[in-house]
Amino acid sequence: MEKKKRKKRVTQKKATTNKNKKIIIISSSIVAVLLIGTGSYWAYQKHDENLQEETLNAFITSFEKKDFKKLSQTLSNDSIKKQDLDKDQVIEKYDAVFNGLNITGIKGKINVLKDNKFELLVDMTTPLGKLEKETYKGELLKEEGKYHINWNYSFIFPEMKKGDKVFMNTESPKRGDILDSNNRPLATAHDYPQFGIIPEKLGKGDDKAKNLETISKKFDLSTKELNTLLDQAWVKEDSFVPIKTVSFEEALEKYEAPGITSISVSKRFYPLKEAAAQLVGYTGKVTAEEIEKDSGLAGFEDTGKTGLEQQLDEKLRGKTGGKIDIMDKDGDYRVTIIEEKKQNGKDVQLTIDNTLQEGAYKALDGLPGSTVVTEPTTGKLKAVVSSPSYDPNHFILGVSQKEYDTYANNKLTPFLARFGVGYAPGSTFKAITAAIGIDEKVTTPDKTREISGLKWQKDSSWGGYQVTRVSDVPSVNMNSALIHSDNIYFAQEALEMGSKKYLAGLKKFPFGEKMNVSIPMTPAQISNDEIKSDILLADTAYGQGQLLINPIQQATMYSVFANNGTLVYPQLVQTENVKKQDNIISKTAANQVKEALVQTVDNPEGTAHTLASGDEKIAAKTGTAEIKEKQDTKGQENSFILAFDASESKYLVISMIENAKDTSAVEKNKEFIQQLK
Repeated sequence: MEKKKRKKRVTQKKATTNKNKKIIIISSSIVAVLLIGTGSYWAYQKHDENLQEETLNAFITSFEKKDFKKLSQTLSNDSIKKQDLDKDQVIEKYDAVFNGLNITGIKGKINVLKDNKFELLVDMTTPLGKLEKETYKGELLKEEGKYHINWNYSFIFPEMKKGDKVFMNTESPKRGDILDSNNRPLATAHDYPQFGIIPEKLGKGDDKAKNLETISKKFDLSTKELNTLLDQAWVKEDSFVPIKTVSFEEALEKYEAPGITSISVSKRFYPLKEAAAQLVGYTGKVTAEEIEKDSGLAGFEDTGKTGLEQQLDEKLRGKTGGKIDIMDKDGDYRVTIIEEKKQNGKDVQLTIDNTLQEGAYKALDGLPGSTVVTEPTTGKLKAVVSSPSYDPNHFILGVSQKEYDTYANNKLTPFLARFGVGYAPGSTFKAITAAIGIDEKVTTPDKTREISGLKWQKDSSWGGYQVTRVSDVPSVNMNSALIHSDNIYFAQEALEMGSKKYLAGLKKFPFGEKMNVSIPMTPAQISNDEIKSDILLADTAYGQGQLLINPIQQATMYSVFANNGTLVYPQLVQTENVKKQDNIISKTAANQVKEALVQTVDNPEGTAHTLASGDEKIAAKTGTAEIKEKQDTKGQENSFILAFDASESKYLVISMIENAKDTSAVEKNKEFIQQLK
């Protein structure tokens, strides 16, 4: 009996265990199914969210690139139809607003995305200023397995509604004037006569054809070109259709013809014309490429193209005013997106004296060259001239291709700003070599070198290379070497100093420095790679070798002789700050060299004696830099003159003439320099 009971208990226990196992198995299966279902759901949700993000990112990317065709592909077709548009019309609207208004710098990001609802934040730059965090709200619709934006007008601008249009009204600022040191204009506004056609005054039929033929001949425009102007969409019978703006010097009678009338228009004017063209530059129509580089130009008709007009453009042009409005389908005002008051450009006053500028230009007499006049104690640039030149007013009125080609193909390169071009300075540089020699205790005014003949070389290691001079003076000291411009003397002085000491002296001058004068220029250089040969050392000593110094840089370096050894940096825009660097050379060296340069003018044998007037104490040094391909050949000779007021340091002049053949810089500038006070 007991045995049967035990067996029953074992059987019952097994049954219970099996039952529990079944329950566990069933429960586990349910959990597994639930986990699989939940995982699939979350995976689906994640995939779905990724699809939504892809659509929104595609919209943003296309918006940023202003690729409105691709942008339209992210939009729901049904939603576009509900706005009574098709995709081509949507593309046209985006293009008209964002390209038509020159809106740039579009940057967007997804701010919110939940339950098919989203919020985008978009920044952009309009011609009137920046719009930041523009909030675009909407929802995504699933069409054929892909998400698309449920589009409406608010995706152009959030404030827009169905049928709205965007209008921008701008008010151009007055461009600032460029003035000389006496407030006389170098660039300003001026009224010009503009001629145009009033269509209704042309007559009809044969009369109209005859009148257009007359106008064609007077204005050098084909009748086809005239008809193209008259066929513009905005032209009405009583419209004024501009065809040509002319200078006020031209005879107005020349353009009298049936149907022609004139009005006054304000444009940029350059009173000094050719005398300051490369310095001041000119303005011209803003291009799409310029707006792409500088979004601040959007909304402006003109911008600086060359010279100071270009370098100081941001200050001169001011800021466009106006507003961007949303109007409803009936043309009634709804809301303003952005409004900005115009800010007129600021005038810029230069250190230039327009009388000196004009005088310096005329002195060059159309020869290729440059003249720079400074006030050496302050660094003020009083004249900065390049020749030959061109009249920038022609570019304001619209230069013809033929006229432009004449300038561009001129071998004398009238567009070139020679005051910013590096040249070997020639013998004017001997003054610096002398000063370094004095400070290195190698050179003294009365130290004499015995030199025989017109050619010299250190030794046979120089091969066929020789230093030459123009005057066969047997006993030469520093003063006579400057008076006669003796290359051999200064070559020997530099070799005695050695390249290490000579270079150390040169590097006190602003070689390799940029000069903040709003004139593009390459820093002055001593050599391509230090001075590694005695021949290069000798050539550098008398202003040739690999020296490259533009006329402004030369005037700056030579200011040490007018300032007791202190170098004063150039100044073009009026400021109270005068940048100086003391002890470039010693006061002793400055004064001894200056005195020798006075003798170069006063001594009848001096190369600058032509400047002697008896009234003023002038220090001067002539120079010739010969550019030739090999020894014992004749090369192009650039002629230089350095001259400054030796009594009160009121002025300093550097003038250069390229390839001077029948004249010299000192001869051309004689009267101009003698008139400086």
